[in-house]
Amino acid sequence: MIPFYMVVALVVLWSVWTGASRVGARSFRPLLAALAVLLAGAGACWLIGAQKTGQEHSGLLGTLAAMLLLLAAGSLAFGAALRGLHDATRRRAPAEPAAPMRPAWDIRGLCALAALAVTASLAE
Repeated sequence: MIPFYMVVALVVLWSVWTGASRVGARSFRPLLAALAVLLAGAGACWLIGAQKTGQEHSGLLGTLAAMLLLLAAGSLAFGAALRGLHDATRRRAPAEPAAPMRPAWDIRGLCALAALAVTASLAE
């Protein structure tokens, strides 16, 4: 049970960090794209899990994957809101230089997590 909780904690921390850092870098399009992919993946996993019949635990993986993706999407939005609140309430400094463009490995990782969850719930 401990590895399950560790995976959930890592996904939550990763999503909060991604949301906060993307809002800090002012890259809103990748943030919204990841949020849309996570929510669509959660919906797909939920629908796939609901359609499974037969065994006693059929559809359990799809339901758990949907919950994990919803948790990741909520954590992403929480991190973005937290950074937005921080930026709105801090003292104004002189004009900040534009943030450098970063590779989107964090966004790609969240999208890969959604794809993996949908694939796993299909294979169940």
